[in-house]
Amino acid sequence: RCEDLGGNTDEKTTEFTIETDTQAPIVVRVFRQSSYLNIITNEEAECVYSDTATTGCTYLFEDGTSMQNLEGNKHQAPWVADKTFYIKCQDEFENQLAPNQCSIVVSPYSIR
Repeated sequence: RCEDLGGNTDEKTTEFTIETDTQAPIVVRVFRQSSYLNIITNEEAECVYSDTATTGCTYLFEDGTSMQNLEGNKHQAPWVADKTFYIKCQDEFENQLAPNQCSIVVSPYSIR
C-alpha cells in the first residue's frame, strides 16, 4: 500500500519467487590441453589448488594457488606430470565443500 502527501492511496499485490544457491560448484570435466590441466565446473566459479601432498585437501581456500579462469566455468593450471593437484572451487556466493574436502583430486601423468 502506498500513500502520497495528498492522502491518495493505491494498493496492489505481487508475488515473487526467491531461489537460493547453497550448493558448491561441481567439477564435471578434467583434461589436458597442451601444457595445461583444464577443469570445467557446472557453474561459474573460482578454483584454487595445492600440490602439497602433506596438506592434501586440508588447506584453506584463501591459501590455494589460483587457477586461471578462462570463461567463468573453465579453469586451467600448468600441467606438471609428477604433481597431484588438490583442487577446491567456490561460486560467487562462496559455496564450497567442507574445509577439509576437495572438489577434485587430480594426479596427472604422461604416456609416451
